[in-house]
Amino acid sequence: MLRTFIMAACAATVLAACAPKPATPTAGQISAAEVALPADPHIATIYQRSCISCHTAVSSTAPIVGFAPAWEPRLQQGMAVLVQHAREGYKAMPAKGYCSDCSDQDLQKLIEFMSTTIPAGKDNS
Repeated sequence: MLRTFIMAACAATVLAACAPKPATPTAGQISAAEVALPADPHIATIYQRSCISCHTAVSSTAPIVGFAPAWEPRLQQGMAVLVQHAREGYKAMPAKGYCSDCSDQDLQKLIEFMSTTIPAGKDNS
């Protein structure tokens, strides 16, 4: 019994070590995210007020603006699910990202902007 437990624990450890590590944005990608703004002035105002502080910080669990590896698995869930998560809150994200006056259409436009890949500038890392 103990031998089986030890073998199972070893197997779990080996499998955990083999799991792919999440991609990390480069300094250039972070810099590009920090200066990106939506073209629509209304959405840009909301973004600067409610989204930018988390979606440009690597220390946050929020996906970085324009960083495709972070957005791809989320986009696979479909826009309706992403809007629902944004509206109701999901994991560390508060409901509506503290944008109490945002409509579902605003949330969708914000998600579309933030999930669009931004070409990184020169990387200084």
